[in-house]
Amino acid sequence: MPGFATADIHNILLVGQGGSGKTTLADAMLFEAKAVGQKGSVPDGSSVSDFEKEEKEHQHSIFASVLHMDFQGRRINVIDAPGSTDLIAQAITCLPAVETVVIVLSPQTGVDSMARRIFEMAKELGLPRAFVINKIDLPDANLVPLLKQIRDTFGPQCFPINLPTNGGKAVLDCLLSNAGASDLGPVAQHHGALLDQIVELDDALMEKYLGGEEPNYDALHAPFERAMDEGHVLPICFTDAKSGAGVRELLDIIVRHFPNPLEGNPRPFFTGEGASEKPFIYANDSDKPLIAHVFKVMTDPFVGKLAYFRVYQGRATGASQVFIGASRKAVRLAHVFHLQGKEHPEADAIIAGDIGAVAKIEEIKVGDVLHDDHALDQVHHKSMRFPTPLYGLAVAPKSRGDEQKISGILQRFMEEDPTFKIAADTETHELVMYGLGELQLRIVLERLKNRSIEVTTRPPKIAYREAITAKGEGHYRHKKQTGGAGQFAEVFLRVEPLARGAGFEFVNDIFGGSIPAQFLVAVEKGVRDMMDTGVIAGYPIQDVRVSVFDGKTHPVDSKEIAFRTAGKFAFKEAILKARPVILEPMVNIEVTTPADKVGTITGDLSGKRGRIQGTETLSSGIASIRATAPLSEVLHYPAQLKGLTGGQGTFAMEYSHYDPVPPQIQQQIVLAYKPKAEES
Repeated sequence: MPGFATADIHNILLVGQGGSGKTTLADAMLFEAKAVGQKGSVPDGSSVSDFEKEEKEHQHSIFASVLHMDFQGRRINVIDAPGSTDLIAQAITCLPAVETVVIVLSPQTGVDSMARRIFEMAKELGLPRAFVINKIDLPDANLVPLLKQIRDTFGPQCFPINLPTNGGKAVLDCLLSNAGASDLGPVAQHHGALLDQIVELDDALMEKYLGGEEPNYDALHAPFERAMDEGHVLPICFTDAKSGAGVRELLDIIVRHFPNPLEGNPRPFFTGEGASEKPFIYANDSDKPLIAHVFKVMTDPFVGKLAYFRVYQGRATGASQVFIGASRKAVRLAHVFHLQGKEHPEADAIIAGDIGAVAKIEEIKVGDVLHDDHALDQVHHKSMRFPTPLYGLAVAPKSRGDEQKISGILQRFMEEDPTFKIAADTETHELVMYGLGELQLRIVLERLKNRSIEVTTRPPKIAYREAITAKGEGHYRHKKQTGGAGQFAEVFLRVEPLARGAGFEFVNDIFGGSIPAQFLVAVEKGVRDMMDTGVIAGYPIQDVRVSVFDGKTHPVDSKEIAFRTAGKFAFKEAILKARPVILEPMVNIEVTTPADKVGTITGDLSGKRGRIQGTETLSSGIASIRATAPLSEVLHYPAQLKGLTGGQGTFAMEYSHYDPVPPQIQQQIVLAYKPKAEES
């Protein structure tokens, strides 16, 4: 059995922009805690965290990895997530598994969009947040502007809990100590400001503090942990992962001050569905029935499908018989593992509060709840929100016979990343991959190549949509005689636009039974056929209400296929009369650039039909530009931005909404559409 209890566990998620030294910090923590005998390194490919082939080639994180270490009799589980916004799903899926989200920042890059987005998601889930300012030993590490930027961005409740000293070669505690001088001024000054914030939540402690009594660790721990839980204090720590400065102190802060599973805010579990859904309160007790949440799946070349889970209640062992969600079929776990990068040491048990993995259970997917009691089969975790994948790339195998193989592998990649999707292109019969950006899809292609699968690709596809702006009516009479039984159907319908994002409505406005109910189902199928393939440019139709108001039948020749065909072509006629438009996806884009390039970037974005939302000067001569632009105009922005800023600019992009394309662009798209001949 484990040599630690639930109260001894601390789960943290490390997030931060690429280049912040986040993975180097994770390796340094493992080494400092003596979990490994040699400190891992990203550049030389020995990092415990970045162990996949693609990560070693790119020299940055691509997948979230789980590490563990024992320090001062406590178990620390660290999840190291990628820093690219293209790979943000790797961080989002891991949020439910931890008590604390630690945002790693560098004086060179400051606060970026990745930090902002994960901060807000963690806040929405009620997760305590903390910051680590890394690379404090750099000669040009200007920490004062970065501290100001953190407070300006995330709020005045951000306070250092320790401070750099001796030019970033060491750190000093400023929570329990008020003595000494730091690189950021007197320790007493920061100590006083932090304590003033903490004691606001504890009247008894405030009274003693105002009376001149200096609180010790025992007096401060509970109020400080409560302040973290409520977001009243967002602690800031300082490290230099390469030199090791502040790494031991960070480990000490985690085990002494960060919440354990008993202290952290409870995760949002629910039971029931729809109107009957209600919160479910679990017990952090290893002797209760099992409740575990699957937050990540990966395909391991040696053990097959590997599902990562966090236990909230009960314990998981190799002998456990568990149910997956509402399934009534029990599966045996056989083996459970702790995780240390690519190593999976077998565990006797994964207790409440701990993180583990199980292999070779194909039906498990991200978001599943594992339990061993049918009374818990409706328990589920709050659904996580993921960015919409809009960047498309069509792929086809170079070798005949690889179609099924490619499809199977891409299906597995979809299971691993909720922001990666595949769809069949009905016009070209190609598979289209959709992701958040160029990097994400490039990595998918590399993973296929590393599995000895060569593919050809087509240029990125834009996920256009079709919609209508007015009402319209359509009619179609389908009559077919082939010498035997014939086909007959006649349908009258009208269409009208719905609000953007409202979807599709099908309404029965028939009086007198001119179309029997069983044929109305076929009419709706025909309408949906045309909605999938589009009318004017081959893109799916959205936000429309369809009302069938009349029609005719034949006592012998009326069949489902006839009404499906009639519904399809009546809908097409109605759409063409309803002033159809093509909608294009708009994205929010945030560019971080040298301040002297702001004018160049804003002018370039405006030339791409972008709307500038605001600019902000950050630290060390860096500026941030926020804009909304059509996805079609910024598909190749990484290369363009590199040229405009000499390789110094970075950007992040996320889906915003759909807007009608300008008339001249719509005309070009419509003219380029070559539909196949319809058979009536």
